[in-house]
Amino acid sequence: MDAGEREVKNVLHNMRLTIGSKIVLGYLIIVIFLGASIFVLSDRISSLEKEIDFIVEHDIEVHNLTNQIEKHVLDMETGQRGFALTGDDRYLIPYTDGQANWQKDFSNLHELIADNPDQQNRLEEIKANIEEWIDTAGESVVAMKKANDNEGVLQFFMEDPGKKIVDQMRSQLADFRSTEKSLTQKRVDELDQKNADFKNVLYIVLALVIVLSITVGVVISKSIVNTIREVVHAISDIASSEGNLRSKRIVVRTKDEVRDLGEATNRLLENHERQSWLQTSIGDVAISYQGISHINPLAEAFITKMAHLVSASYGVFYLRKGDKLHKTASFAASGTDIGASIFNMGEGMVGQCAVEKRTIVMEAIPDDHVKITTGLGQSAPRSILIFPVEYEGELEGVIELASLEAFTPIQLKLVDQARSTLGIAMNNVLAQMEVKRLLEESQAMSEELQVQTEELKAQSDELLSQQDEMKASNEALKQSEERLQLQQEELEKNNMELSNRTEQVEAHMRKIEEIKDEIEKQNFMLEKQASDLQSASKYKSEFLANMSHELRTPLNSLLILSEILMGNKEGNLNEKQVDFARTIHSSGNDLLHLIDDILDLSKVEAGQMKVELEPVILEEIKETLQRSFEPLAAKKGIEFHIEMEQGLPHSLHTDVQRVQQILKNLLSNAFKFTNQGSVTLQVIRTNHQQPFSEMSQGGWTAFSVTDTGIGISMDKKDVIFQAFQQADGSTSRKYGGTGLGLTISRELAGLIGGYIDFKSQEGTGSTFTLYVPETPVLPEASGIQEAAAAHEAVIPGVSSSSSSSEEVLATDIELSDPDLLTVSEMEDDREHIKPGDRILLIIEDDIHFAKILLDIVRAHKFKGIVALKGDRGLALAHAYKPDAIMLDIQLPVIDGWTILERLKQQPDLRHIPVHVISVVDEPQQGLSMGAMAYLKKPANKNQIEGALAHIETFVDRDLKRLLIVEDDVILRSSMVELIGHDDVIITAVSTGAEALRELGREHFDCMVLDLGLADITGFELLDRIRQTKHLQQLPIIIYTGKELDMKEEIELKKYAESIIIKNVKSQERLFDETALFLHRVEANLPEDRRNLLRKLYNNEDAFEGKRILLVEDDIRNIFSLVSVLESYKLNVVFTENGREALEMLQKDHNFDLVLMDIMMPEMDGYETMKAIREIPQFDKLPIIALTAKAMKEDRQRCIDAGASDYITKPIDVEKLLSLLKVWLYT
Repeated sequence: MDAGEREVKNVLHNMRLTIGSKIVLGYLIIVIFLGASIFVLSDRISSLEKEIDFIVEHDIEVHNLTNQIEKHVLDMETGQRGFALTGDDRYLIPYTDGQANWQKDFSNLHELIADNPDQQNRLEEIKANIEEWIDTAGESVVAMKKANDNEGVLQFFMEDPGKKIVDQMRSQLADFRSTEKSLTQKRVDELDQKNADFKNVLYIVLALVIVLSITVGVVISKSIVNTIREVVHAISDIASSEGNLRSKRIVVRTKDEVRDLGEATNRLLENHERQSWLQTSIGDVAISYQGISHINPLAEAFITKMAHLVSASYGVFYLRKGDKLHKTASFAASGTDIGASIFNMGEGMVGQCAVEKRTIVMEAIPDDHVKITTGLGQSAPRSILIFPVEYEGELEGVIELASLEAFTPIQLKLVDQARSTLGIAMNNVLAQMEVKRLLEESQAMSEELQVQTEELKAQSDELLSQQDEMKASNEALKQSEERLQLQQEELEKNNMELSNRTEQVEAHMRKIEEIKDEIEKQNFMLEKQASDLQSASKYKSEFLANMSHELRTPLNSLLILSEILMGNKEGNLNEKQVDFARTIHSSGNDLLHLIDDILDLSKVEAGQMKVELEPVILEEIKETLQRSFEPLAAKKGIEFHIEMEQGLPHSLHTDVQRVQQILKNLLSNAFKFTNQGSVTLQVIRTNHQQPFSEMSQGGWTAFSVTDTGIGISMDKKDVIFQAFQQADGSTSRKYGGTGLGLTISRELAGLIGGYIDFKSQEGTGSTFTLYVPETPVLPEASGIQEAAAAHEAVIPGVSSSSSSSEEVLATDIELSDPDLLTVSEMEDDREHIKPGDRILLIIEDDIHFAKILLDIVRAHKFKGIVALKGDRGLALAHAYKPDAIMLDIQLPVIDGWTILERLKQQPDLRHIPVHVISVVDEPQQGLSMGAMAYLKKPANKNQIEGALAHIETFVDRDLKRLLIVEDDVILRSSMVELIGHDDVIITAVSTGAEALRELGREHFDCMVLDLGLADITGFELLDRIRQTKHLQQLPIIIYTGKELDMKEEIELKKYAESIIIKNVKSQERLFDETALFLHRVEANLPEDRRNLLRKLYNNEDAFEGKRILLVEDDIRNIFSLVSVLESYKLNVVFTENGREALEMLQKDHNFDLVLMDIMMPEMDGYETMKAIREIPQFDKLPIIALTAKAMKEDRQRCIDAGASDYITKPIDVEKLLSLLKVWLYT
């Protein structure tokens, strides 16, 4: 076997075969040997088959023929006897047939046993007996019978000599068969022996084939594997070389595919070296201009780094300023400055490069070009490279490099990739410079305005003092005139002298009038400047509000798109591009936080920041801060402790949101400026005299944040609390930030009645302490706050109480206008909708965000329709009846609140689920109006995907789930009977514990709650539900018979979407409200339930006989409202101010509802509502406030004054009717 293996090896080596040829040759040898073996075995098998066929055919045929001969003899005997008995010729047929057939079979049998003479002899003896029987018994009996010799026949059968002959023949046939059987057995035995020999031969052949196959396989595999092992060893050496691949190459001596593999690997190593150098160089270039905030250092850093990387010996950086290119930086420039410092666009190769925005490489360089100077002399460059620097298609600059060698392709590739990162860096630096410039201008203008204000104040004081002097002079003059009049008769003689004096007095009077005119001019100027100052404050507020919306809108798209790129779902981005997307997303979030900080600062300065005092549990603050900062501490390797002193109060009466905002800011600063050591939050109670002790009626709780960071010099104490200031404000500072955090924290601390103090030592750490009063005494509103409140009272675009009557009632939109349906501001799927498609309507005014939503909607197999205006969205909803709607609130033409309200008033649209996505932070209002969910912008991709998944699940789920919590068994059953149908699954329970268990086990779309439960109150159950995150948006309908006071009603409105008091009409309202929040399709309801809804929404029948008191001072508004209300069979009585309304209510108690205007003479709406609520019999009377103001705080102010609800002017009739319907039957 070893010799054969060596022989195969020699053959393979000498033939110089490829791997495929070697494998084919091995298989060919095995196939040839296997073919020869199969040929021999096939021949042997064929021989065995012939022998088996012989045994089967010969022996069986012999036995058959023997039996046939015996049968023919028996047939002849039977025919003979039958004919002898009957004389019927029919019995001769078997006899004659048998006589003919036995001879034929005998001849065949004789031939078959020709190889056995013994058997032939026995067969001849049998033949002789048969012939003897025929002669003796057969023919003689037949002849006698034919001759009617019956006695001879009888005599023959009495002797019957033929029987002896037949018995002898049978015995002979039995011996013949026995002999044949023995011969057959002998042949079978011989065949078994041959079969056994064949098996042995087969095993031997199989063993030879296996041995040969193994030999050939081993030889061929060794010839392949040994060579590959050499390549693997070489690659392993390369892998262990720790990146030094320059001296590592693979050497293969064979001429097969392994050699190709080695050469390909060598080429891969070379390419890897080039790519590694390229990536490292790009990283070095990016690092070289990190932290640079001015364009000149950036240009110097880039041109120096790039010159070293591409082996350039000279370089110039041209920066674009308008239509010209200015030389900004250079590398290795000699004393003689060759080339222009400024190029026009298209001038020279530099200008041409800027125009064409493409890279230019020059090889043949004239002698008069720049000389590369060294200490040993000067040399002319061999190659010049000129390339543009762009950002988003806009030219930023042009760079020119010169080298003593030709630029290689990899160097050109490096330049091409590096210039794109340079463009981004240049744009960022220029943007920073512009922001810094604008900020400095803004600060300068603010300081100038402050100086002018102080000057105006001084001038005003001076003019006022002059005015006082003039008044005194006037008094003196009046007294002189009186004395002159008294002395007139006495001074007649001195008339001339008096005339002169009179002229002097008149001249003095003229001078006084001139001074008064000057004072009036100065007063006018002061009033104008004060008005300008107020306008500037107003414009600042409007600018910040607009900036918030305008910046958040594009930021929303930027954050979502960058998050999609971070996901890299299609896998077409490399890791660096994903890192770019991650950086964009992180920077967008940082910008969003900066916008929030600036707005918070503006609100504090304007006095618009509200404080909501409530009990705050200290332990909850501790848990919140631990959850927020422990991961950050672990990441930075810093210890974080929260120490709470014994004897602390259980809770503070303060604003928890502001306290947490301040503490999070202080802790964030501590972690940012601490690289090692610890950060500790210590909470203690202190009673000693504080600088602001008048701010608290009791003790103080101190929150001290101590760190072991870099510390702050105490001479910077005043600086760090100023807006946009930091302890280290230099351009080279190590730590980033806007400098707004401590400013906002200090102002917020003042709002809650506290203050912030700090002590620090540079290099050892700082301690910032927030003092919070346990029972705060908040300061009165400042002048700024009052001015801000006055400014809020008049908002452009919102009608006041004195506006024309045309503004009182909002006009309806013509939904059948074809332009609203056919004109599309962007391409959507409305032209491709087919029966059975799922349709989702997107109503969003930001076209970029709408496109993002449309792409996500399509990915969820919906057909998307987009409307960028409110009227188009409402018209499309009526026309297409979509499966779901995504709705923004701040929309042109019609806002989102109006759209949502009108959708829920239409029987054929109210079942459509509406998901609100808006910057307006009013989730409870949206849910109470029937929205299925509410998402606040800016929203990331995961939140939008979650919203779509929620919509998809809701649309696909035919059955809705309702939870009824009612302790009365009979009422609970009647509610199930009222609401139940095949489209809703109702779970009814009697206790709060059962309700919580069901809410934890199943998902419900709505809940109906009675406040009077056996185990816990409805208020406690609501509080637990709203503390559970996944239940916070569960629509809850309060259905109770309990009489609610004003405090309870206000408290319930924070939790519940609707409150229904059990009365005659309450069941209809309950069915209507549950149908709204379950989004039930009216057409699928039973006929009696549809009739119930139609009756409920039949405004004329619903309002018949109801009395309304309208309190409004504008006669035009009175006329329009009375006309509308009376058209719905309402009985309306009106008064023109609050005092008359109170007098009317004292005289007539039979009013069902009051419509109350806010801005009125004598007694405004707030005072009137408070006075009405003080009268016991009117504490439950529904009051709807009518206000022209549209601020977020107005609703709460109206509710606090005693209003049941409110509506803004201009009044939407449909919305007013809806409110009337709610409160008239509550």
